[in-house]
Amino acid sequence: MSRPIDPKRIPSSRLERALGFGGLALKLGANVARSAVSDLAKGQRPHGRSLVLTPKNFDNIAHSLAQMRGAAMKLGQIISMDDTLLPPELSEILARLRAQGYAMPPKQLRQVLNAAWGDGWRSMFQHFDVRPFAAASIGQVHKATLQNGQRVAVKVQFPNIKSSIKSDINNLRLLARASGMVPKGVDLDYYLEVCEQQLTDETDYKREAHYLRHFSDLTKEITGLQAPPVIEALSNETVLTMGFETGYTLDQLKRFSQKDRQNIAQTLVDFTLRELFDVHMIQSDPNFANYLFDPKTEEVKLLDFGATIELPAKITAIYEKLLAHIMDNNLEGVFETLLEEHLMPANMPEGPRRLLRDVLTIALAEFHKHPLFSFSESAVFDYINPETIQEMSQVIPTDVIPAELLLTQRKLIGLVFLLRRLEARLPLKEMISVHLQRPTDGHWSARAAQAS
Repeated sequence: MSRPIDPKRIPSSRLERALGFGGLALKLGANVARSAVSDLAKGQRPHGRSLVLTPKNFDNIAHSLAQMRGAAMKLGQIISMDDTLLPPELSEILARLRAQGYAMPPKQLRQVLNAAWGDGWRSMFQHFDVRPFAAASIGQVHKATLQNGQRVAVKVQFPNIKSSIKSDINNLRLLARASGMVPKGVDLDYYLEVCEQQLTDETDYKREAHYLRHFSDLTKEITGLQAPPVIEALSNETVLTMGFETGYTLDQLKRFSQKDRQNIAQTLVDFTLRELFDVHMIQSDPNFANYLFDPKTEEVKLLDFGATIELPAKITAIYEKLLAHIMDNNLEGVFETLLEEHLMPANMPEGPRRLLRDVLTIALAEFHKHPLFSFSESAVFDYINPETIQEMSQVIPTDVIPAELLLTQRKLIGLVFLLRRLEARLPLKEMISVHLQRPTDGHWSARAAQAS
């Protein structure tokens, strides 16, 4: 059973949302002032960062942003590849955001659906549960049954979320800088630019329906993978209705046997390779809630396609070159490609350069040592922590990395951490070779993966 989602009116106008951000800033300021006075009274010197990052401020930030939804949640998703990579204070706020999200109360929901479908929409359903079973950054999802008995999931967008994106981004920029919570080295303006574009794309449910139809057709040819059909008559720019899928979200690991975990891992890696090298289109959000697994049918269900991006040939070519060097155990070739594609600076300081070389050396050695790559036992993860991520982020030129590459990396890194949690042991070299082939000239090129 999913946790009930508390109803609370979602601010819909720009003024309401600006007041929401402004009110949060005032609360933080008042709490900081009280903490500073308290420290001075105790004879202690106040420290700015410690004044902001207090339990009371955690509550205020999480509570306010959970009600605002929109840009704040999307920025957290884009910055956060895995909570262990962020400062503990920011990780706590993001965790609370995911757990505390509010939903529209029934009255506001009816207003939104009346605008989308007309006042008589209730007659199209045998049953419509006004309590959502899921809520995310821009909308919430309801269970319903059509008059013909088909069970469906109805994704309803929060009111006026699209028109508020730009002002939300500006308010979030001011709040993030004033609070000092964003990790050093994170290029906030570039992430906000990517966040704004992705949010704008995700608010177009017609766009998402287009990609859902595409992936639904594609997965019909793939054993172990499924995407729901679009219910065309009940879908438009702000409401997306699709077939209802059963299963468990991938964070419910205790429900899955080791065999199930291996099936999930192999299915997701194989499909990600297909996305990169076959369809040149990738669902870039690695959120656990975007996947279900049904142990009865042994199928992975794909649910959310709002973050789908089409990959230019240049992006695919970068991954082809990197995989070619990885398959050849060519460390220097990997470094050359990273330099050529501006994924690392030519004048990278010795410390970060040595760290990157150590990580890549270990990864290549493990990749070639055994037919099965163990994500749970890999020594690479010994090097991945908030300190090393911060060290690397200060020298990697984020603002020159194309948005499509940044979002693809977000998907791949999220997938890697999921594979680690699944304790997967996969024949990675063999799986990659299915999607790549070496012609007589010794170079690698992509080929369409054959349907299972």
